[in-house]
This record gives sequence, structure tokens and C-alpha cells, in this order.
Amino acid sequence: MTEFNIPAEIKEQLIQERLQALNLEGYQHELNKKAAEAVGNLEAVAQADEAIQVIKNAIAVHEEELA
Repeated sequence: MTEFNIPAEIKEQLIQERLQALNLEGYQHELNKKAAEAVGNLEAVAQADEAIQVIKNAIAVHEEELA
């Protein structure tokens, strides 16, 4: 719950925009992971995996807020 009084339509629009941004960011990390895997950079692969997990968690929170 939030302390801020924001109309439902504005909240939904904001969350939808944020979901789109998170998905784009996640996709970029997937590309980074593939590139890192191609050159065998295990540290970069691990960093991408971590970032992807954080984004997945953020997406879940945003989707829950929409529900």
C-alpha cells in the first residue's frame, strides 16, 4: 500500500510503463549474458544472471500491484 494519493488510472499507466522498461532492461541483460557466454566471461554471466533475477522480482511486484 502507498501513502500517496494517486488515481487508479495513473497508477496503472505508470506500472504498465515501468513493466515495459523492466522487460526491455531484462532483454538487454539477456543479450549481455549471451555475449559473455560466447567469450567465456563467467563473471559477466553471473552478473547478468543476478540482474535478470532482480528484474524478474521487480516485474512480479509490479504485476502484483496491478492485480
